[in-house]
Amino acid sequence: MTAARDFGADAAGRGRAPVTIELSYRSDASLLVSYATQLVKGQLTVHTPGPLRSGTPVALRLGAPASAISLSGVVASSRADSGGRPQLAAMDISLTSPPDALGEAVDRLAFEFHGITALVAASQAAPRAHLMRYLRAIINCRFVELDQKKLSEAGAISNVDLALVDLDSSGAVGYELYAQLRQHPEAGTAPVLALAQAERDRLRAASLGFDEALSNPPAFGELQTAILHSLAKPSRVLIHA
Repeated sequence: MTAARDFGADAAGRGRAPVTIELSYRSDASLLVSYATQLVKGQLTVHTPGPLRSGTPVALRLGAPASAISLSGVVASSRADSGGRPQLAAMDISLTSPPDALGEAVDRLAFEFHGITALVAASQAAPRAHLMRYLRAIINCRFVELDQKKLSEAGAISNVDLALVDLDSSGAVGYELYAQLRQHPEAGTAPVLALAQAERDRLRAASLGFDEALSNPPAFGELQTAILHSLAKPSRVLIHA
C-alpha cells in the first residue's frame, strides 16, 4: 500500500478534482464479496496510510484478474483503523455513481462465480468437519483439507482463496503452514484465519500477521463476519492526487 497525503477539500468538495483511488482485488470472487457486503449498499470502506478529508470527491478504480470497474464517490468520514493498526486510517466512501453503474459487471461476476477454494487445516477430522460445515453455510466453496501428517509435506499447499488454521490441533505446524502460505507464489495474498482457545495464541497469531484470530470453536456469526470481511478486502490500495 502506498503512502497517502491528507488531500484537502472543503466540506462539499467544491472546486476539487476527484482523487483517484485504485483498489486491486486478488480474485474476481473477492470483488464480488466486496460488492455483496458493501458496494450494493452504496458505500465502501477503504483502509489507507493517510486520510482524505470529509467531502473529498473520489474516482474509484476497482480491478480484479478479469474485471475492471470505475465508480465515483465522496469521502463521508475518516477515522482510526478499528483493527488495531494505528498506521492506517479507515475512510468511509459514499458512492455517487448511478445505481446501475455496477449492473453489467456484477451480473457477469455472479454468473461466472463457482465458489472459492478454502484450505482447512486441523489434525483431527471432527474440527475440520465442523469448520467445513460452517464454511458451506457462508459461501460456496471447494475444500483442501490438511491434517497433522500432511501439514509438513512438501507441495501440500496449492493456490487457495482462503485458509483456516486450527492452532489448537495443529500446534507449531500451524504456524509453519502460515509462513509457507505467505511465501506461496499464488496463495501468498490469500486471507489466513487462526482459530485458538487461548488468548495468548490468538495474540501471537495476530502479531505474526494472520488476517483474523478467532476463538475456537468460533461462533458462526463471528466466523461469518471474519470470512466475508477478509475476502472483501483489496490486496492493494493506491491513491493518486
